[in-house]
Amino acid sequence: MKILVLTSRYTATRDIINEDFGRQVRLFEALRKFKHDIDFFCVDYRKLENKNAKLHGINVFIRPLSMYYFLNLINSLNNILKIKKYDLLIATSDPLWGAFGYYYAKKYNIKFLYDLHDNYEVYLTYKMPFFGLLNRKIIKNADLVTTVSYALRNLLIKRGIRRKKVWVIQNGVDFNVFKPMDKNRCRKKLNLPLHKKIIIYAGSLQRSQGIDVLLQALQKVRKKNKDAILVLAGRFFGNEGKYINVNKPNIKFLGSIKQDKVAELINAADVAVVPNRANAFTKYCFPYKVVEYAACQKPIVATNVGDVAKFIGDYKDCLCMPDDSSDMAKKILIQLKKEGKKVRYNISNNTWKAIASKLNKIILSI
Repeated sequence: MKILVLTSRYTATRDIINEDFGRQVRLFEALRKFKHDIDFFCVDYRKLENKNAKLHGINVFIRPLSMYYFLNLINSLNNILKIKKYDLLIATSDPLWGAFGYYYAKKYNIKFLYDLHDNYEVYLTYKMPFFGLLNRKIIKNADLVTTVSYALRNLLIKRGIRRKKVWVIQNGVDFNVFKPMDKNRCRKKLNLPLHKKIIIYAGSLQRSQGIDVLLQALQKVRKKNKDAILVLAGRFFGNEGKYINVNKPNIKFLGSIKQDKVAELINAADVAVVPNRANAFTKYCFPYKVVEYAACQKPIVATNVGDVAKFIGDYKDCLCMPDDSSDMAKKILIQLKKEGKKVRYNISNNTWKAIASKLNKIILSI
């Protein structure tokens, strides 16, 4: 099957092409192995680059988006669709591309899959007049809809937006990168202390995802365990750096690091935390970090938001209440007492190969 994936070049703070990162790259890299011919049409609204590239055998058409380049973007997308004659168009990463994808799938009479990899209602696009109504129409009329979580699928069903042909395609993990490693060796590579109790978080740094709650929990943990320190890796989202102070004693901030270093950081930890608050975004997302932590067999403390409980629900002492630094601290202290024991989570269905196999069956159904 010939497939065009319409996506943003950027997911939050990450460049999915240059950094070889994220759901789009990993999922469609794996799907390509089922003998599909896959191209990316990648919209670039930051660097405004106009070029073609190749990534894991996938043709990548990077095109700039701004008021000045808008007509060029439309012409380029039209030309590619005319020449390539795709069987399926998949829109992902932003509801704006859902609108573009739905329109062009109708125009060229090809099947359309709308991938909701977040609750798009929190995106800036939704502030455009009448866009919410348009997006609901697209979800209702798309040939197929996939959601990143069961919580998001259930929301569509509960609201009556769509009840049939909605499949859950969660985020996965690359087991070649994220796997158990020697803790002390990883600490030495990252220049971290060998004899401290290390709590880690790797991901986007913003209050909506509970970083401020984690910082409060650290202070409470340290009242009972003076050896505890927090190591953070990631980028501040927007201007969140003004409100989140990581320049404190007993906090080490590594900044943004590559995926192999993230795997080392997780393995250097005694406890890995997913501190999400309960809000319209986190209730329906499925964090990469929870499967990455699990793949490294590290004790996890995660707030009971969205699909996280479904994922690690067998380990009740891993779950804490959202927006509650005291409960988070309590659960972190419980996990710290495990003295570095590895925890085996059931993540066999969260390999990208398994997820792509599920998606392959879905698209072949049409």
